[in-house]
Amino acid sequence: MFYDMASLAGCLLAALLGRALFGGVDLDLYFWILGLLLCLGPCLNAAFGLYRTGRMPAHRELQAIFSSASLLYGTILFMLFITKSADVYSRAALSLGWMLTLCVVPLTRRACRRRFCLRRWWGEPVIIFDQSASGKHIWHYLRQHPELELRPTALFGLSGGQEKVRPRLEALVSRYPDAVALVWSSPLKGADADYVSDICRCFGKVLVINSVEELLRRQWFTPYELGNMTALLVQQNLRSRWRKCLKRALDLCIAVPLSLLLLPPGLLLILLIRIDSRGPAIFSHRRLGRNGRPIAVLKFRTMAVDGDAILNAYFAEHPEARAEWEKDRKLRRDPRVTRIGAFLRRTSLDELPQLLNVLAGSMSLVGPRPIVDEEISRYGDAYPDYCRVAPGITGLWQISGRSNTTYAERVELDRYYVCNWSVWLDLWILAKTPPAVLSRDGAY
Repeated sequence: MFYDMASLAGCLLAALLGRALFGGVDLDLYFWILGLLLCLGPCLNAAFGLYRTGRMPAHRELQAIFSSASLLYGTILFMLFITKSADVYSRAALSLGWMLTLCVVPLTRRACRRRFCLRRWWGEPVIIFDQSASGKHIWHYLRQHPELELRPTALFGLSGGQEKVRPRLEALVSRYPDAVALVWSSPLKGADADYVSDICRCFGKVLVINSVEELLRRQWFTPYELGNMTALLVQQNLRSRWRKCLKRALDLCIAVPLSLLLLPPGLLLILLIRIDSRGPAIFSHRRLGRNGRPIAVLKFRTMAVDGDAILNAYFAEHPEARAEWEKDRKLRRDPRVTRIGAFLRRTSLDELPQLLNVLAGSMSLVGPRPIVDEEISRYGDAYPDYCRVAPGITGLWQISGRSNTTYAERVELDRYYVCNWSVWLDLWILAKTPPAVLSRDGAY
């Protein structure tokens, strides 16, 4: 919360100082706005779930920050309107403060997590009620991911009957009064339901994981009240026509200006490719797009034109490399790659021509990595999910280590993206792409 308050105040002050450079700003007029930001800002953040138990997914956190900041500055503008004092305040400074808040708050929250997540006091203590393999798996997973803000403290088994369990629960509550209870349970019937009821009476916060999680492990769901029953709502945004139009509009709003901006360096790369090796600078590769239809994906050429012959000769000399190729259809030292091609691959600049695919509608800025026919069998039952969207220039796989991940992990990342797509997820992936490219993590 302190980092959020400092970010809100700092963004407004930076905007005011920037506007003051051009004159005509009385900083004394903005003290009440600064006070309102510091008082109302944390309250709105809490209302949008930014201080809830455990960390929300990054793209949902981005959505919550946008909603909170927009409502906060909207409240300020509304107060200026009803007091008829808007003319003496700088609209440019307030607009800049809002935009800075949207950029700075996610960065400061990330910096806070990276700095403090390994401290003993970080996160909320969690008591896991299950001593089976599942409970131990959760214990180790939370230990390995302190950024989730849940700190496993004790592992407790539910056995021996309620008469023996209840005294132990009371002892645990006395020892860990602020702990979060996490229950791994099979379908909540009979004894399991009774145990959960007892735990809910003892602890203020209870997380319940049951067998339905296995069915929906790739999808986000929210509680939905049906009278005296609770259902789980799974929302498939890609089934909504207007949301698909929104995704297309986002592609065009970013791809059009980006294409114009990158046109001069693109022409320079074409010249360098032609100088480095013979053959065309841009080539098209047959891939599978939305609904499994073939598309021609454009790329800067990074390999020699006689690449197949070079690869076969390389396998003849290095038979151990064939196993690496069969595993992920990638080689860490690919003999077909040219000198300029190696640079283009490390920096992902070879994919710049795919902006033309985005403009044509055969690809999207964000989506699954485009695949070839031979990869359909490797996608298995995830292939229908792949076919639901246009493949993307970037995606979850590209920001998750790329070639450092296994093919099975890549498939699961693509499926997760399709099942949980939102505009905010796209924006988060786009924001993560430049750092992933610059770090060259998994690029070869």
